[in-house]
Amino acid sequence: MIGVTGASGFIGAHLLAQLGDSGFSIDLRTLGTPDVLADYLREHGCSTVVHLAGPLPGDLNAAGVTTELAQRVAGAAMTLDGCHIIFSSSIRVHSLNEGVFGVDSVVVPFDAYGEGKASAENVFLNCADDKHPVSILRISSVQGVGVNGRAQGLIGVFARQAANGGPVTVMGSGESIKDLVGVESVLDVLGNCILHPPSKSEIIPVGSGRPTTVSELAESLARLVGVGIIHIDADPNDLSGYVDCEPTNNDLQNMIENVWEAVESEMGVA
Repeated sequence: MIGVTGASGFIGAHLLAQLGDSGFSIDLRTLGTPDVLADYLREHGCSTVVHLAGPLPGDLNAAGVTTELAQRVAGAAMTLDGCHIIFSSSIRVHSLNEGVFGVDSVVVPFDAYGEGKASAENVFLNCADDKHPVSILRISSVQGVGVNGRAQGLIGVFARQAANGGPVTVMGSGESIKDLVGVESVLDVLGNCILHPPSKSEIIPVGSGRPTTVSELAESLARLVGVGIIHIDADPNDLSGYVDCEPTNNDLQNMIENVWEAVESEMGVA
């Protein structure tokens, strides 16, 4: 059986739906210690934990919370006879100056969110062995529509601005690069990890493999809906870059159109 933390979230809800009877939800809010969590995992015959739960970027307590959750999950998994841990990390463990994110990219987080993810990576990697393999997924900016029909990601933010009549708001010059990966591609990587655990540990950069500037995205959405664009002050903690991986079959225009349809339904746009 495959346990999923953060199963009510964007990626987690999709994953749990795909897993069907082979998956179950792990609510870390109620399973507060490694011992209690371990008992719960044993009861469910857990062979894989997909750890998706954690605070969002911008949370000032992100580093401490993310590390504690990792310690709890690792502590529980290590008491099982065998358990594959899959952890959803982020490209935000890298520096603002990296530009292209790969397996060997330096880990120098620039905010509390990235610090927490980097710390959690170390927790898991330090306990990896042949009976408890670890897969670390450093994921870029995930886009798409949740199982609840709500649009997620930067495309969703821009689409809601457009649905309100615009303008679409771009921070800075708009030349910042984003790697916009569809949730379906992330689920494909997760599925492959579940089916093929590493011998001990692995780090996998997850993205579309394609750079997209914020201006490109804003202009595509603005043209589709017929609204304007404005520029505001740049975010000093804006991470610009894309993932060094095989390009996915994600088509940006299709993602934009699918998200826009979801936002139209969500907001009742005529």
